[in-house]
Amino acid sequence: MSLKNNWKIYLILLVTFSIVIFIRFYNFSNRINFGPEQAISLITTGEYIKDKITLIGLPSTQRVTSTGHIIFSSPIFNYALIPLELIFNFDPILITGYFALLNIITGLIIYLLTKKIFSVQVALFAVILFLFNGYMIYHSLFIWIVNYLPLLGLLTIYLLFLFRQKNRKIFSLALGLISGIAFGTEYLYLFTAVFVLLFLIYYSKNKFKDFIIFMLGFAVGNLPLILFDLKHNFYYFGTLYQYLIDTINSPGQSKLSYYHFLQFWPLLTIIGGVILYKIFRINKYIALLLIALYIFMNLTSPLVSFNEAVGMNKGLNYNLLNKAAQIIADNKPEKFNVATTWDFDSQAHPLRYLLRFRYEMIPLGIEEYRNADNIYVMTNPTYDINNASLYEISSFRPFKTELLTNLSNDYSVFKLNHLNK
Repeated sequence: MSLKNNWKIYLILLVTFSIVIFIRFYNFSNRINFGPEQAISLITTGEYIKDKITLIGLPSTQRVTSTGHIIFSSPIFNYALIPLELIFNFDPILITGYFALLNIITGLIIYLLTKKIFSVQVALFAVILFLFNGYMIYHSLFIWIVNYLPLLGLLTIYLLFLFRQKNRKIFSLALGLISGIAFGTEYLYLFTAVFVLLFLIYYSKNKFKDFIIFMLGFAVGNLPLILFDLKHNFYYFGTLYQYLIDTINSPGQSKLSYYHFLQFWPLLTIIGGVILYKIFRINKYIALLLIALYIFMNLTSPLVSFNEAVGMNKGLNYNLLNKAAQIIADNKPEKFNVATTWDFDSQAHPLRYLLRFRYEMIPLGIEEYRNADNIYVMTNPTYDINNASLYEISSFRPFKTELLTNLSNDYSVFKLNHLNK
């Protein structure tokens, strides 16, 4: 199809990408979600850079076995973060911007591949469904290991399509490699990997050879995990196996969520694109109305806000955290620690990251609150610090409280001075 004959399609495509770029980057620094998971990811990667690269990846913030062992993800995600932290000088805003672009580029690839498999019209509908989806907008605004799953899922779909057409071994290897990487990203991807393998075997002209090639690629994709297990008594395998047994015995401890299946988002939007195109051919006004309703419902969903950071505490955002870190750094503390008083992150991982990698001030470890001379606490100005039950604060008594600054109506920074030091 020539550009001359399809100028309307290309104009709509240009407008679509212009709008989705605006949706993601408008008021960006106030909207990005920079919480404990993002900070732990960046801290782990920063330690690779400052100290040494290891074969152990991200610790889970929620999944621990009954024997007290923490589940770790593959370090490949952290390896991929290394150049981002170096290029962007450890700036969370710019690193998050990369993940927003990753989501947009995934949408562009959806368009190109769907156009090749189906038609330009189906591709246009599919990319609109993907890029205006509330979950995809939401995931564009924070750093997370699973943000790669839509792209990995899309590449898997295309490689399966190519394998079905050409039956070449290189596609078996690539599918095994992608499945291995995706498994290290999200362990429940194993079920998707099994489906991909069954697809290969079913359509393969040499089933045993394609099975071996796929498994080889899968092993390469998990090479850091395999090497770590060989050196550390199969920690990864043993921990995952124990967690599986724990889940079987107590099913309520592990719940499925949408993010376990992000690899299927491109497939669903392509199917939606096919359906919309069929409706469009019957009645274009109904199809356009459905698209308008879809966009409206997603942009007004709880997952999307143009004013605040979805997923963070009310009134909290990256700019406030950065301002708090800057104020703490300006005090030039030496033997100090940091804490916050909201749920899930009393050890203040975002502040830890900013202080160490942006302001070159290293707090004491998360188990060393007793050893600090001062603790800087970011909290609500009405919070009763003197009677706090949080370990990070209560273990530091006796102390004197000093207000450093009010960041907003909802957040202040206090300095706790130990009375015996």
